[in-house]
Amino acid sequence: MILKGNQRAGGADLASHLQNEFDNELVEVAEIRGTVAQDLHGAFGEYEAIAAGTRCKEPLYSLSINPSAPLSRDQYRAAIDRVEQGLGLSGQARAVVFHVKHGREHCHVVWSRIDTAKMRAVQLSDDRQKLRTLARELAHEFGLPLPDGLARDAGQDRQRKKDMTLQEKAQAEATGITPPDRRAEITDAFRRSDSATAFRAALKEKGYVLARGDKRGFVVVDRFGKVHSLARQIDGVRTRELEDKLAPLASEAIPSVDGAREAVRQDASDIETLVDARVASRMAEHSGQLDARQAERRKKLDLRKQDMLIVQSGERMALHAAHKSEAGKPFARVAGAIFALLDRVPGLRSVIAPLRRNTKINAAERHRVECEALERRHQREHFMHERRCKALGRLEAREKRSLETLVRRQLRAAESLKTEKWQARQRQLDVNKLDMTVPAEGLSTPAKDGWKKRAKGIGHNKGQKQDGPKGYRYKRED
Repeated sequence: MILKGNQRAGGADLASHLQNEFDNELVEVAEIRGTVAQDLHGAFGEYEAIAAGTRCKEPLYSLSINPSAPLSRDQYRAAIDRVEQGLGLSGQARAVVFHVKHGREHCHVVWSRIDTAKMRAVQLSDDRQKLRTLARELAHEFGLPLPDGLARDAGQDRQRKKDMTLQEKAQAEATGITPPDRRAEITDAFRRSDSATAFRAALKEKGYVLARGDKRGFVVVDRFGKVHSLARQIDGVRTRELEDKLAPLASEAIPSVDGAREAVRQDASDIETLVDARVASRMAEHSGQLDARQAERRKKLDLRKQDMLIVQSGERMALHAAHKSEAGKPFARVAGAIFALLDRVPGLRSVIAPLRRNTKINAAERHRVECEALERRHQREHFMHERRCKALGRLEAREKRSLETLVRRQLRAAESLKTEKWQARQRQLDVNKLDMTVPAEGLSTPAKDGWKKRAKGIGHNKGQKQDGPKGYRYKRED
């Protein structure tokens, strides 16, 4: 079982993320506790509204529960209660959402950190270490295997270093490259290189530019312009070993971070231009199912509005009929005539004012109060419906962005693969060209003999296939 939690703000964005049906096969809002609103956008809006009375900048605590094997809802509920008690969030307002993604079910829990009795945020210190301990206890209790990181117990510092931040997670979703993948690529380039120049060339082949940082020595700039410390991207290599290997580059002109970003931007401009030109057509091909799902949700919301309007119209008609029936009764008619007669005497208006405001005596005043109360309730219902429409609009926009992100990632990967293949062919052609034109005296004996055989015309006789690429002629030896 893996427990990941973080303090955060942005309740509206989080609510849209949790209800995104494009990225998830199933979304179920299982529980909303401690708020008047019974939807995620409204509940998180209440969390932030309460936090506005404090100095807390991150009033939400978001937790994801990823079990290694399916759990029952009772087990999920027990795990949530244990985590809530362990973090000191007992009794706080919370929302529970279940997702099914790639056939696996996992759970998200969002708490409000604001203690309404004290109007201060709940202090969450060492929450990652507490979650690691709770994950071990829950895995043992439910009979689940521990992940490798928890089984090795690499320590709090290692866990903090490897955890993905929200920015890294968003970048990984947009590009398809996670921080572990990036470290694996750079580490592989370092292992396969026998010199500093070869390492620099290997990084360039993978889309990274070696640069010189202001304070961190050597850094790498990825294909999206992000700067990363080189020492932290290579697993199992000490800083001294890295500096010794890159020492020959000290005398060469290593670009700065700004220069490396500009180079990356120029290399990526052509690919992004091709991607931008094909995004609209590709999205039109893939948006059919998403449009149908969004139309179904919108239809349900419209039906709810129609039902609300019908109920409100019926309530107004029923109230009007009840008032008209009561106004025709003898007591109401007599009381109305007496109040109308006393209103003609200016000196008596202030005397009968308390009686006129008494809803038990004056039926007309009671009718006015009841009509205003009904109108206010109807306005609240209209406001709640408009808020749901706005939340649904944000959710639909989020799903459209997810679709565009997926399409861009696929197109960018395809174009990058084409570019890499083209560059590999160009490098191979350059090698073949050098092999065909290099002087024989500069070669070793086996290579020299092979070059002489090619130079004497072997493979150039009529009917025989040439060894080299088409368009090149072998240099003959006099």
